[in-house]
Amino acid sequence: ARHRCLLDQEARTMFASVQLSSYSKASHGWFFWNWADAHGTDWDWQRSYGEGAMSVPSLPLPSWDGIGVDPLEEELDPSPQDTVIHYGDGIFLRAFHGRHIDVGGGPRVCARWADRGDWQRFVVCASANQPASTGGGRHQAVRDGDVVRLRAHSGRFISVSEHGEVVEHPQAATDSSADLILHVECSGQLHHRNTIFLRSCSTSCTLGVDGSGKDNGVRACWSDCGEWQRFVAEKACTRRERPARTAQPGKTVALLRKRSAESMSSTPCTPPKLLRVATPLRLVGDDEESLATKQLDFERHVPQAAEAPHQIAP
Repeated sequence: ARHRCLLDQEARTMFASVQLSSYSKASHGWFFWNWADAHGTDWDWQRSYGEGAMSVPSLPLPSWDGIGVDPLEEELDPSPQDTVIHYGDGIFLRAFHGRHIDVGGGPRVCARWADRGDWQRFVVCASANQPASTGGGRHQAVRDGDVVRLRAHSGRFISVSEHGEVVEHPQAATDSSADLILHVECSGQLHHRNTIFLRSCSTSCTLGVDGSGKDNGVRACWSDCGEWQRFVAEKACTRRERPARTAQPGKTVALLRKRSAESMSSTPCTPPKLLRVATPLRLVGDDEESLATKQLDFERHVPQAAEAPHQIAP
């Protein structure tokens, strides 16, 4: 979203609004938020509160049944005018956890960040071993069942080693270790945001990422096509398409900006300072029965005029 319609502050505001709304209806507690974070505002409660991210009323999000493209994602990151992916087009491959596969800093292909930069951009190329009858010429649409190669920013193709490691292919190599059979979910032509699976021609295994979080590398060691092996192909926009895809925000973004402006019309107040409350002792009467303790008010605040230093209960 931050690469398209939303500014960083707007993304934080939308996230906070949705979280507060969800937890007020479906939880008996509160969602976790750091009181302070030296790395930035994203997870810093005080700074987020100060910029008004916590004070925007809840936003009505577009409904979605979980099938097809999420309408909110389409609002935040509009699709290109031509959604068909052709040979020679640049694409990003997003894994199930939201990170894109990348090549950089070493020979291994990994899935480390949600960014869409040069390291994450791959050009779809036809395999030299693909039959001429199936096409594969430049500007021809990529289709389900095609044998393709993915060229990284370095000019090298990604390939699968005999041990299942997905790495940068030696530039002069001509074997089939860089050939990948493309399966498009629902078949047909490959479009922007279609779900795909990639099977290595040399090992017959499917590429995927480790869902356990132990390793961020991409491997080809599975025979099935499950969640770990699922990728979403996102078409990289050209310079000509970029202004059209970032021009007008959707209804949700427009409403977010309107409500943010309304909530920020007055200067945000300083977050209330919490008073440390001691844990009460367990009182026992003469009959050794516990006495009912008075309910503590954990929402007491130091008066705004007070200058007492902030304290947090351990």
